[in-house]
Amino acid sequence: MTGAYVARDVRVRVMPPLLAFNEDLFRDVLRAFDNLDERANEKANEFFNNYPGNEYTDPGDVADWANDHSLAWWQTMVSLRQSMVNLLAAGLYHLIEQQLGVLSLDCAYERVRDTKLDVVKTWYMTNLGIDLSSLEPWAKIHELRLIANSVKHAEGGSAKQLRELRPDLFQNPAFAHIRAEMGASWFDRQEPLAMPLAGEDLFVTEDDLRNYSVAAVALFEGIVEFCEARRDDRFPLNH
Repeated sequence: MTGAYVARDVRVRVMPPLLAFNEDLFRDVLRAFDNLDERANEKANEFFNNYPGNEYTDPGDVADWANDHSLAWWQTMVSLRQSMVNLLAAGLYHLIEQQLGVLSLDCAYERVRDTKLDVVKTWYMTNLGIDLSSLEPWAKIHELRLIANSVKHAEGGSAKQLRELRPDLFQNPAFAHIRAEMGASWFDRQEPLAMPLAGEDLFVTEDDLRNYSVAAVALFEGIVEFCEARRDDRFPLNH
């Protein structure tokens, strides 16, 4: 098959799930967690207005209970949002691995039997002659791999590497004002990564997730550009 065919195959058959992740996820999934402060106030008002009190009920007590109720809801939703973003980052990495392997499902190729990134990287070099690590988005994909492993396994080798590369991911954004006031000394003690799946200890932001999504699409665009530049060449190379 020609380079032009391979480029078209990547665009038509391989990239759609990544494009959907990049374009639709933020609009259709994460927006469920918008306006949490406003919604927490609504929860407090709803609790207060519907509390089954009587003439002995102190409205001040009910107001306190309503605030406690809304705060518990808000804390739960914030943790769920963080858990969701962490999970989506891990899922994006494994989607990249899987979609890189999808190209090998064409009967012209020897099929990839293991979608680990290093294995797939070797497959692309052998069959297409492209070194995926030479593409600009590769550093971001490597960073995302460390996140995925940290989300799944908590403290370990990947978490240690990630802490050196992106120490900000281990800093709870809710405490940004405290960090600003107390300075770097506030972080002298580093707790091990324990509960990233519960939305604790690891704080991938929506901006991070968007950047990783853009990098994922750019990686495949790089493969397309490589093949289009060799549109008349025959692939796979070993045939």
